[in-house]
Amino acid sequence: MQNTLMTYITFALKESKLLSFAVSLTFFSSFGQTFLIALFVPYFLTVFDLTNASFGTLYSAATLISAFLLPYLGQWIDRIPLRTYSMMVGMGLLSAALLMTISWHVSILFLSLVLLRLTGQGLSSHTAQTTMARFFDHQRGKALSISSMGFPLGEAIFPIAIAGLLTLFHWRTTWGMITAMILFILLPLIWFLVRNSNTVEEKDSDRKRETSTKESYKIIFKHPKLLYVLPAILIPPFWATGLFLYQVSYADQMGWTAAIVASAFIAFAATRIAMGLITGPLVDRFTAHKTFPFLLVPMSIALFFGAYFSAAWTAFVYMALLGATFGMAGSVKAALWAEMFGTGMIGTVRSLFSSIMVVSTAASPFLMGWWLDQGITLPTIFLIALITTVISGLLSFRLLFGQNEIVT
Repeated sequence: MQNTLMTYITFALKESKLLSFAVSLTFFSSFGQTFLIALFVPYFLTVFDLTNASFGTLYSAATLISAFLLPYLGQWIDRIPLRTYSMMVGMGLLSAALLMTISWHVSILFLSLVLLRLTGQGLSSHTAQTTMARFFDHQRGKALSISSMGFPLGEAIFPIAIAGLLTLFHWRTTWGMITAMILFILLPLIWFLVRNSNTVEEKDSDRKRETSTKESYKIIFKHPKLLYVLPAILIPPFWATGLFLYQVSYADQMGWTAAIVASAFIAFAATRIAMGLITGPLVDRFTAHKTFPFLLVPMSIALFFGAYFSAAWTAFVYMALLGATFGMAGSVKAALWAEMFGTGMIGTVRSLFSSIMVVSTAASPFLMGWWLDQGITLPTIFLIALITTVISGLLSFRLLFGQNEIVT
């Protein structure tokens, strides 16, 4: 354990700028993530006269639009300098937060949601993880683990911070503060940390600029193991999106207070960080092919507890185990894409599957909102989620057999 920690520290100090850049992007991606937007849902429902189902439909539509744009915009990280690309992503996130601050009509709210989902949840994460997967080879697992720490840090800090701000300020004022954070913290960080952005391009000897997007997609979709991987990748964000978006309403069903839910997110963040750090060296040692099949084991146990227990402690166990799966995913998914398809078109690969993931999550808010309005109980939803998660996990064990070939 001590050797592993020293390895992480040595690696982090050596590559401090690029790793800090990735952590900054994953941390600020929180502003486009469902868990943060969910904190403002009660205000949206009141101000814009929306029901749970109608807002779920609006949120799903915004998510779908961002998903359709993601493959096109995401592939450009393979073609233009990293600093330029990252600044464009940051400016998009800034525009989204500003629109939310001044939204006076539901159409402006919708446009802001599209940009938040696209640049925050989509492109910010995509830029960070793609850079780590491309730049690092032998230490890819550790790089992805460190860069993924921004996700749980955001989940641990922002829910409590935003909830506190909402007790003191108007929700629009709170978004104004978020806008200022992006402008005065995120954008300068990007500009400084990737000042010598050509370093990434020079070290990437496997890039295939001559490969068209159409040809890349043909290569991707003919991989023989793809169908065994996709369900396990899509299931966690699908269920988490719906459950996190309506966390306040569902907490009432389970008898959990808002304080319990907020505290449980700390458990989620803690295990996400821990499992991310543990999984990174395992990926480097055993490959992503060997570690990926165990991705859904913690989530399956979490959903079992959610389905059959409702005491306050259940919230902490459920969120901690769910965090373990998301922590593993942060390290293993991008590494798996690099192993399956190589690093030359990793930006295209990640943007494509991020888009597919976002499309799958688009149905979740609508479905959860409709279930909520129909009075469907949370234990029932947990049970449905458990069955689909177990099936997806079993399929992924096919990766343990056969060669870890790169299809070209």
